[in-house]
Amino acid sequence: MTELDPRQHLLSSRRHLRDASGTAVSRPVSFAEEAAEQRENLSGGLDDARATITGTEALASAALLKEFAARLRHDLTHGAIAPDAEELAQVATDLAERMAKAGGLTD
Repeated sequence: MTELDPRQHLLSSRRHLRDASGTAVSRPVSFAEEAAEQRENLSGGLDDARATITGTEALASAALLKEFAARLRHDLTHGAIAPDAEELAQVATDLAERMAKAGGLTD
């Protein structure tokens, strides 16, 4: 099992897999892996969403995503996390902009 390093990995998620012998294992997820996966998930656009949220929920989500991105970038400038966290910060920023638009805050 790969050791979790909070400077390089998400704290909230692990990948659950099976090794060559079929034994269940888990490993940490890097910032870059999460960014790539979320970019792929979001490539279809908000029109493809199956869930509906209110404008207020979209704006609250946008605010939280903006804060998350700002905190990642703060830690990046202080060398507290791996440089590939910028990729995840950008995904959060892009999604925040989409949520703000969906919430009616921007055009």
